[in-house]
Amino acid sequence: YHAAAFPLVLGHRRADGTYQTPVNAIVANLTPPSGDRPGLLTHGPRGEIETLFHEFGHILHMSLTRAEFARFSGAETEWDFVEAPSQIMEHWVWQPSVLAGFARHWQTGETIPAELVENMIGGRYLNVGLRGARQVSFGAVDLAIHGSSEAIDMDRALRDTFAVMGLPYPEGTFSLASFGHLMGGYDAGYYGYLWSLAFAADMYTRFQREGVLNPKTGREYRDAI
Repeated sequence: YHAAAFPLVLGHRRADGTYQTPVNAIVANLTPPSGDRPGLLTHGPRGEIETLFHEFGHILHMSLTRAEFARFSGAETEWDFVEAPSQIMEHWVWQPSVLAGFARHWQTGETIPAELVENMIGGRYLNVGLRGARQVSFGAVDLAIHGSSEAIDMDRALRDTFAVMGLPYPEGTFSLASFGHLMGGYDAGYYGYLWSLAFAADMYTRFQREGVLNPKTGREYRDAI
């Protein structure tokens, strides 16, 4: 599945002094209903719930902007930071108090059991090193392709940067053919996913100390970001 957040109208100060209300949308193909079973969203790292919260972070960033100029409106920020307001939101889907507010059995209405949440949290960082290396390889191949004015051997660049994962290269494939971010605005900036992840984790420490649902902390975060 795929999900993304799109700005439809950028918030900015109009020439007459009024403020243009931003309009944004999440576009996603989530699990559909089947028979009498509703569309149930998956949890887990890169699951549908985490992805939805991630994209909603972009929506908050774009919708709550008070920037005077469209150039700086919401996610129209430097690419090193653009993923931080989305990645910070991923932390909330691993909080028992947050899950208890919406995660219920679709038939009985029972709130998600605390033991299940504990087990889910226990597996949150399974293979996190491999996922991190994968992101490094993505950023590295992006820089390799965009970092020279000379003709690039795309297959060689892909193979060389894939090596950081320490896994055998999948022969007969060419993943760059479906790597839309490389030509869609992130050009030479995809490394920002890992860079801004550090920003997001650092900002989240305030919520860890003061409460993940602390309205005062949330207000300060909204005002600052």
